[in-house]
Amino acid sequence: MKNLKPLMIVAIVALSIFCLPASAAAPDKKPKEKMEYRDKRPMDKRYKHPRAMRDKDFEMMAGIVKNASFGDRKIDVIRVACIGSYFSSRQCAKLLSLLSFDDNKIKALEVIAPRLVDMENADKIIKEFSFSSNKDKAASILKRRNR
Repeated sequence: MKNLKPLMIVAIVALSIFCLPASAAAPDKKPKEKMEYRDKRPMDKRYKHPRAMRDKDFEMMAGIVKNASFGDRKIDVIRVACIGSYFSSRQCAKLLSLLSFDDNKIKALEVIAPRLVDMENADKIIKEFSFSSNKDKAASILKRRNR
């Protein structure tokens, strides 16, 4: 129970960042202009393909991942961020670069792979791995994603 408290705090912060519109955070303040706080819903019927997370939101999430203490905690933060979000190959590669060991990168890729929107740039993801055996594992994870 003691170890779950920091994880729950990170989950609540991540969900509040990605799910609450600005009007819910400050109900007494009205925006002067109509501003778009988030891209259209990822699986909106008007769009055939989901969209990757906006760069501003991604940078905030990457900062939370970077500040997490251990590799397992970083992976847990990535799991929470994957709820309702999609990533580009560039964003996935940046998240993988925040992890130190290839084993943790493989675990994170298994979580992120179903949420990738541009598989044509998957070579950027595979370049993040050090050893050829891990590059092969990453390639097989990405191939399974295409099925």
